[in-house]
Amino acid sequence: MFPTNSGGDDDSQRTRRGFIGAVAAASAVGLAGCSGGDGTETATDEPMSTMTETMTPTEEPTEEPTATPQPAAPDVPTLNYALTLEHLENVFYRDGLETFSDDELMNADALSSFNETIRMQVPEYLRTVGAHEQAHVDSLTATIEDLNGEPIPEGEYEFGYETPSEFFEVGMALENTGVAAYAGAAPTVVNNDLLTVAAGIHSVEARHAAFLNLVNDRAPFPSAVDEAKSVDEVLEIAGQFVTSEVDPGAYELDEERPTHDRKAENDTSDVDVLNYALTLEHLENAFYRDGLAGFTDEELMNADVLSDYGTTVQEKVPGHLAMVGEHEAAHVSALTDTVEQLGGTPVEEANYDFGYETPSEFLGVAKALENTGVAAYKGAAGTVSADAVFEAAISIHSVEARHASFLNELNVESPFPAGVDEPKTMAEVQEIAGQFIVE
Repeated sequence: MFPTNSGGDDDSQRTRRGFIGAVAAASAVGLAGCSGGDGTETATDEPMSTMTETMTPTEEPTEEPTATPQPAAPDVPTLNYALTLEHLENVFYRDGLETFSDDELMNADALSSFNETIRMQVPEYLRTVGAHEQAHVDSLTATIEDLNGEPIPEGEYEFGYETPSEFFEVGMALENTGVAAYAGAAPTVVNNDLLTVAAGIHSVEARHAAFLNLVNDRAPFPSAVDEAKSVDEVLEIAGQFVTSEVDPGAYELDEERPTHDRKAENDTSDVDVLNYALTLEHLENAFYRDGLAGFTDEELMNADVLSDYGTTVQEKVPGHLAMVGEHEAAHVSALTDTVEQLGGTPVEEANYDFGYETPSEFLGVAKALENTGVAAYKGAAGTVSADAVFEAAISIHSVEARHASFLNELNVESPFPAGVDEPKTMAEVQEIAGQFIVE
């Protein structure tokens, strides 16, 4: 049985490893299926044991003791809520990618302003997203069962698209809703191990959303802090696509459930965690502020790394980078204010040397910083005690993931390289950041 607050550390670690392993395995299977297999599973016949035991006429079969049913862990309703959304997304991609051929997707009206390089990437990236959603479904289902819960089954859906462009638009709506749903539900998670994995899925949903926003000619990261939505708000949106019955009672939380165990084994104060995040935001803020002052828009647009992209993407790069810079400046201001409100002293901006000389090198460092930011926020999520601080941090976390998705794309790398983003410890992040800090 998965432990609650009173459970054992060994069981907790096994469950977390099992959850992460299941996601990784399912993602690998899904991605392998995207690379050209026929998807046919081969049944394997296991040899049956022929050993038999002889019972004398006077022997009676021994009855096995009946196990006492164990109650479901307190996080099951929240996990079933996430599973409901993952079912929705999984079926959307599964059915849509069966409906449209690669040629139809690449020649969608929505992509008409993009050059061939981007249009050729879209079908494969969508298959990767679909593999992630299937992995999330499989992993959530297995975890709920491990926690003595009953997984919500797949429902029936009607997405209403008729063309590839409409398919892209619905995908964008679903992914952005998923980001808001995870942000809204994360503070209710009791078990810290589950919270860590949920944060990794949350940021991957944000990476998906940024890519779909870009495909639909929208800003990949429309706000400095992603909005959180309540269960009722999300179900109202999802209800537009669900034609089968949904019982909201399955997601209701017991009023007597235990409180979260964030910081259960960590004595780092919230002020310390916020100053850690502020150190990274200072780093990113200075990077964009100085870099965008050092290169003209034309130099950025003509960066060698962007040579395979058409003018539509190239012309928007300076504006998107300026928006990222504004987000980082907003994060610095918000974190500074919060540290002061909690009675702490905000860390100051340091001196930095980022080592880039060309626009392409600038974009390469940007990618490294944003992906490190994602890992840092995920690693620190479980060490924040105050709900208000946690809620703000998790919504910045997904914005960092949106930035990373976009910078990966510009550097000709997958916007979403894994089904679950990996965390980094404070020590690991500080070692990376230290490469750019000048005493």
